[in-house]
Amino acid sequence: MTITLSGNVAADPEIRFTPSGAQLANFVVLENRSRRGANPGEWEDLEPNRYRVQVWAGLAENVVESVRTGDRVTVTGIVTTDRWADKDTGEVRTAQVIKASDVGLSLKFHTATATKTPRSSAAAVENDPAAEEPTGE
Repeated sequence: MTITLSGNVAADPEIRFTPSGAQLANFVVLENRSRRGANPGEWEDLEPNRYRVQVWAGLAENVVESVRTGDRVTVTGIVTTDRWADKDTGEVRTAQVIKASDVGLSLKFHTATATKTPRSSAAAVENDPAAEEPTGE
């Protein structure tokens, strides 16, 4: 299932490379929430929703070069569940992560000047990000 969400980036995206050389970037998006208060015109802030986002290949490079802490972004992708064994206890851990197929700055809160990526990077960005993910990692 594809989802789209908007929120603020909690920290600068970090890029790393898998043993096979694929680029992988991770970042967190916070979706602020509020509700009406007891008095008319009053609003109260709620705990923000926190989404872990993962991007692959050329999209990872573009996100790392373009997105910074506090930026308002819109993310489109699929929700997956990652499973791994805890290094210390061996217990199986799980976490949901959004594997993004598209990330953009919100023009409601930003102005932007687009710079087209070279053709080789653009082709990698257009592919399904999960297809770039190496297996067994």
